[in-house]
Amino acid sequence: MTKTLSYDVNKRPTAWSFVSGKIASLESELLPRSFFEALLKASDRADARTALGKSGYRVLFPDDKSLDSVSAILEQKARDVRAEIFKLCPPHPLENFFGIPSRFRTFRTLFNQACKQTNPQAGELDALFPVFAVEEAYAGGLREHRDMLLRKNTPQAATPLERSLYLDSAACSLMRAVAEYVPEKLVREYMTDRALLTAWSGIFRLRWNGVPPEMIRSWFVFGQSTELASGILAREQEPKADISGRLSVRSSVVIEGLDMNRIRTDIDSASSDALRETVLACRLVPFGAERVLSYLVANEAEMVNLELCLSAVANGIDRDVTLSRLRREYA
Repeated sequence: MTKTLSYDVNKRPTAWSFVSGKIASLESELLPRSFFEALLKASDRADARTALGKSGYRVLFPDDKSLDSVSAILEQKARDVRAEIFKLCPPHPLENFFGIPSRFRTFRTLFNQACKQTNPQAGELDALFPVFAVEEAYAGGLREHRDMLLRKNTPQAATPLERSLYLDSAACSLMRAVAEYVPEKLVREYMTDRALLTAWSGIFRLRWNGVPPEMIRSWFVFGQSTELASGILAREQEPKADISGRLSVRSSVVIEGLDMNRIRTDIDSASSDALRETVLACRLVPFGAERVLSYLVANEAEMVNLELCLSAVANGIDRDVTLSRLRREYA
């Protein structure tokens, strides 16, 4: 059942008309896979910057040294693009959803700083959650995380690794909480699946890095329980088995068809592929939140591909390996 906030985007369907027209224009500027393949052939940093001259990204990298900050530069560019688009949109949970990663970094820093105090107060830490969630309604999806602050084994007294699991799972939980307030079925489906896949990939990455299952079960809280972590870990040798039953039909079909080696080699790319069919379905909607979502995801993929290619050229990373990790193009 879809929850509602104080606004209802369906009352103003024409409010999406202008931004949908803007999206149609921006889509024509998206870079094709052939651009990234050519970029990977650059011989050095200067050559890579020259290759960017065929795009709007050249101005972001005025000298070779700037490629050392490629991640931060592209992250800021992505924020600017989202800000420009959301100025044209009616109020919608999309803005909160896409802002979670950047807000999470601030939330995590403040939480960890508070925990370094001699006697961190539960109330002080609890006050950070509504700020992270922005809307009090969304903060309800973090109720279990907040309740844990008052229990015997508290996050503030946990080890740095345990606290990291706790905080990472809070970000996944907030993603799902925001999705529950989305009125458009396709957009809600995408957000929910992305929250699940982010948690799924995070849990397996932890295991592949040697984190004990018991620690993950205790500290990786998704929504109101640790059931997701327990279910995934119970079928650890079959990474696709548990998650496919939790996803939408579109994403589940893709996950089931993925090669296990692909999942183990680049689980983030595999998750991106699983969401692609829903994104393409959103693109077919002529105007509305669906169209905005499809472009924002396409822009995210473009930024990831740019960072992969520029980092490969700047740091001498194997070009064939980088090519295999590129996100699939928009259409």
